[in-house]
Amino acid sequence: MGQEQGPGRVTRESKLDSIQVLRGIAALYVTVYHLKDVIPADAAFRKEIDFLAGSGPAGVALFFVISGFIMVYITRNTVPSGRNIFRFTAKRLIRIWPAYTVITLAYCLLHSRVSPNPEWPSDLLRSLLFIPLDTTEPPFYGYAVLNVGWSLNYEIYFYLLIAVSMLFARLRWYAFFLMIAVTLVGIPTYYGTFTLRADKMQSLGAPYLNMITNPIIWNFVSGVFLGLAYYHEALHDRIRAFLSWNYIAPTLLCLAIWQFLAGFFGGFGPFEWGFGSTAIFAVSVFHYQERIQRFPAWLVRLGDMSFSIYLLHVPIVVGLGFLFRKLGFPVFSEGTAMFFLSLSLTLIASRISYELLELRLTSYLSRRLNTGKKLPVREHAGS
Repeated sequence: MGQEQGPGRVTRESKLDSIQVLRGIAALYVTVYHLKDVIPADAAFRKEIDFLAGSGPAGVALFFVISGFIMVYITRNTVPSGRNIFRFTAKRLIRIWPAYTVITLAYCLLHSRVSPNPEWPSDLLRSLLFIPLDTTEPPFYGYAVLNVGWSLNYEIYFYLLIAVSMLFARLRWYAFFLMIAVTLVGIPTYYGTFTLRADKMQSLGAPYLNMITNPIIWNFVSGVFLGLAYYHEALHDRIRAFLSWNYIAPTLLCLAIWQFLAGFFGGFGPFEWGFGSTAIFAVSVFHYQERIQRFPAWLVRLGDMSFSIYLLHVPIVVGLGFLFRKLGFPVFSEGTAMFFLSLSLTLIASRISYELLELRLTSYLSRRLNTGKKLPVREHAGS
């Protein structure tokens, strides 16, 4: 599991634009899936969008695979120490919590006008602390006040696993996989609830225990495996050679895309959307990253904004619907035009959010915490 030196090192140390592109695609896939609900079910365009984005939640599985890889990438040279572990944890929280909190609070203000809920104060607190709201409907477990926040509960938990594993220095990845074995295999097996299907996990009684034992976490593990292989010279070369043999890479890519379009084995488990997400990611970073010299700038920028896109698309469409109804034009709160308006405003608002919340606010907070340097642009909250 060690890091190796050798040919290709320069390429691997460069910014992996393929990862940014995948982030952007994943965020857009989830966004289109949610926004399509404003189009009437009998509209012609709705049928096409259902076909293209019917597996939109798979974007979350892809995000998790990416996160697993990124954690290997950004910690591979970290010298384990109390200070460095604190800095790692602080950076992770800084990249997620401020933007998530600001957008969640804004959404609360909006939603209190649209649909008041007396339980929101307690739900808001648990959401901002990344605690699942209840024990029902795995792997969402009550979602969050800002519904897409449910996936951030898993992200933060995964970061905590990485932080704890760093305490074990050179044995950190062995410690990480041991914790994974205990939570995803040992505990479910003991209670007779072991499964690889995230939506079939039976309740263990406590919301957080349900979450940390849910099979959706295997997607992070897949990303970690790929990250360790990427920085191990022998494994990297073998995987790259395999993907270059007899059109293996394009075949895997086509199969993954077919899985998403066809809805074949849909779900958040490692052998459901996790399989297609892992295949797409592996093909991208081991094969196409070294063959495509330059990705379109707009796709890379889409990846930069992916976290804001993910957080903002629901507040945008809800806010637009509320505005049209308030102005006395409810007919405009749905339809194909509303879909494109919501998507366009989401992208515009996400660019602003990225600049103000993800870059400026993040840099300011990192300086306040004396982390010693401005945070790299590419290590933003979407990772």
